[in-house]
Formats: sequence, structure tokens, C-alpha cells
Amino acid sequence: MRKLPLFMLLFAGLCTTAHAQQPVKKLPADFIHYFAGYYNGTGTFASGKPITATAEFHIAMDSCWLTYDHYDQPPNQYKAHSLWGVEANGDIIALVFDNFGGHRQFKGKFSAEGLVLNNAFPDKNGNKRYEHFIYRQLPEGPLKMSYEVSQDSIHWRMVDTLHLTRNKK
Repeated sequence: MRKLPLFMLLFAGLCTTAHAQQPVKKLPADFIHYFAGYYNGTGTFASGKPITATAEFHIAMDSCWLTYDHYDQPPNQYKAHSLWGVEANGDIIALVFDNFGGHRQFKGKFSAEGLVLNNAFPDKNGNKRYEHFIYRQLPEGPLKMSYEVSQDSIHWRMVDTLHLTRNKK
């Protein structure tokens, strides 16, 4: 009878070890190349008010994650730190933490056309709301980032848009 608990413990240890040695899903090289670097951005809010920001994308943790730091320049105050990774099915996952106390999770697909990261969440009244970030490389060079919101995931309203120009640091 004493051998059964010992066998169970040994079997559990083998399962844990086997799980820990699973291959890690790394970000595709074209994804890293598409984003990695330092950027200065200019754009507008939906109101027409101008916005300037800096952005930095860096590979982290053996190319399993991309860190993205976004800093609006005064008088705007938004700052965010994000971790972008890839799930086993190839979807991009983004965990966003900001200086307004928020933390959100987005998922999306990356292609040659760019990246769309989507999120759905309940508002204070319990109604489902949607938001997404769209990243597209423009023909003239800048990376265009747009943030949009929706009440039905069909009709979208632009909140702000930035043209991010890669620079050398």
C-alpha cells in the first residue's frame, strides 16, 4: 500500500517535468522586424487635438515576448507598458498596463498587412464594449497606429491615430 502513494508522486513529477520541457512558442522573425525599434509619433485625437508620443519595441525573454512602451508627450498624460507574445495557435496576445490603473488583454492576427489587436469588455452598466488597436506600415514609411472603440464590433469610432516614424537611438 505504501508503494501506491510513492508511485503517484513519481508519476506527478514526471508529468510536471515533461510539461516544463515543452518547446516555447517564439515570436516570428518577421513580426519582430516589423515592430522592433524606437519611434517618434505625431497624430490626432478624434476631436482634432494634436498628439505626440514616443514608442519603443524590444525583444525580451529569448524572443518569446516583445515589450512595447508608449509615452504620450505633455500636455497628454497616457503611458503604457505592454507585453506581446504568440499563442500556440499563432494568435498574437498583448497584455497592456497603463498609468490610469488599467490592464487589458488583446488578441489578434499578424499578417503582411499589419496587426489588429481586439478586446471586448463589460462597461460599468454591464454592456459589452469593444476596442482595438490597428498597426499598419504605410507606403511612405511610418507605422500607423489607430485606436478605435465600438458598441457592437461592427461600427467603429476612432479615438486617436499616430504615425510612428522609426528612428535610431
